[in-house]
Amino acid sequence: MKKMNLHLYGKLILIPILILLICTGVAESAPTKYLFGIKGGFSTLTGGETGKFPLQISYGFYAGYRPSTKWTIFFDYSQLNLKNDTLAASSFSFAREDSRSDRKWIAKRICFGVIHPFMQLGGVVDLSIGFNAGMMNWKMVNPTTDYLLESIGGRNQRVDFDASELFIGASGGITLKLSEKVNFNSILNLDYLTGAGAEFSDSVISVRDKMVYSFSVSLSVGFGSSTRDKFSQWTPEYSKPIKKKDSADSDEDGVSDKDDKCINTPPGATVDRNGCPVDSDGDGVFDGRDDCPNTDRKASGKVDIHGCPIDRDFDGIPDYLDNCPDNQIGAWVDQYGCPIDSDADGVPDGLDDCPYTLVGVDVDRNGCLDLSMFSKPMVLNIQYVSGSYEIDFNTKEKLKRLARLLNFVKDVKLDINGYTDNIGTIKANRDISLKRANRVRDYLVLQGVSSDRIKPFGKGETNFVASNDVASGREKNRRVEIIFYK
Repeated sequence: MKKMNLHLYGKLILIPILILLICTGVAESAPTKYLFGIKGGFSTLTGGETGKFPLQISYGFYAGYRPSTKWTIFFDYSQLNLKNDTLAASSFSFAREDSRSDRKWIAKRICFGVIHPFMQLGGVVDLSIGFNAGMMNWKMVNPTTDYLLESIGGRNQRVDFDASELFIGASGGITLKLSEKVNFNSILNLDYLTGAGAEFSDSVISVRDKMVYSFSVSLSVGFGSSTRDKFSQWTPEYSKPIKKKDSADSDEDGVSDKDDKCINTPPGATVDRNGCPVDSDGDGVFDGRDDCPNTDRKASGKVDIHGCPIDRDFDGIPDYLDNCPDNQIGAWVDQYGCPIDSDADGVPDGLDDCPYTLVGVDVDRNGCLDLSMFSKPMVLNIQYVSGSYEIDFNTKEKLKRLARLLNFVKDVKLDINGYTDNIGTIKANRDISLKRANRVRDYLVLQGVSSDRIKPFGKGETNFVASNDVASGREKNRRVEIIFYK
């Protein structure tokens, strides 16, 4: 079994430590707006049924810009080379054997994102969360030869098993400030492969791995000194030292302690003459800390931590005005926040690849004509009384839907086969089965389908699908089957 190469990993860990010592010694005491870092760690690909990909080394670099003390905008590049192990018990282990690997996932991860520090511990440790999105350029290869593997495309054709796929992700991190210019970071990152850009068949999409977990450590060095204003100040507001209680204004709100009725007002909040926080719009977020201080009072209880109305389905209609607050992201909506579906096919505009589909025609998940029904016979279990050939109401509704589709896809032809049970003579059953097939043909023609495309056949008491010894079995045998072909 292939085990972790301790000498190799030891060297990889030693390199950032040496850089850390060097950078710490030369760092200057000045705030920075830009940063650059290198990282290394372990990654795994999981979430599917293609075999486990145990944790393996990944590496990369990143660069960032701090527009304020609360946010960092960053660019990130990572390289991943992951071999699977068909007998591995877990994707979150280091044990792996090359002889049990039948594929290797090679990926280049390119993304942009934001990081927000939300808590500081002891003035030197920051806890942060981040969100990102980008492109995962990946391919699945033979682990021995590195030849590209093949898969099944969206139209059931053979395609290379690779893609440039959009992903979205989230992260959590811990940052140790070694100096004002040098940080040591540990980050846990989760990426979700959305499928955008990966054009494979449904059978491949349903079993392939879609989640990438990465844990990395990194060193980042800041540069580009700037003046200490409210946008470039490195030390977050919440880390400013708190004055002692015997100071004239403990919470620094401009009202002296002896006159302050709210002595623990949070930093940045606007206060009244008594030193108590003001909340003009009554949303629970104090003025001065409220990015949306004039929020409608109807939005009370439906704002975020910054005092702005929540719009959880990102449709441009805030939740407090949204009659449909849980739409699929990307769907077009009306003024009330409800999805628009121009062709009434059940797939909302904005997500509908075929927004002008004929009304009443069955569609696939992308809103386009669903032609899969033509790949197998349509069985009509018509409620025939023995000896009858009239079509019941439910079957007529099915034939109407079929006719609408056939009138759009005009190159499909039909064989209509009528069947009976074994009650009666062979000739009588053949005659009644032909009448049943003719009646289905006539109804389709009445709905606009050309009779030249339809061939009726009376099969009689043949090809039974159930036992004729019981009434329920005979009822199933009295049926019509439609075969589609071109």
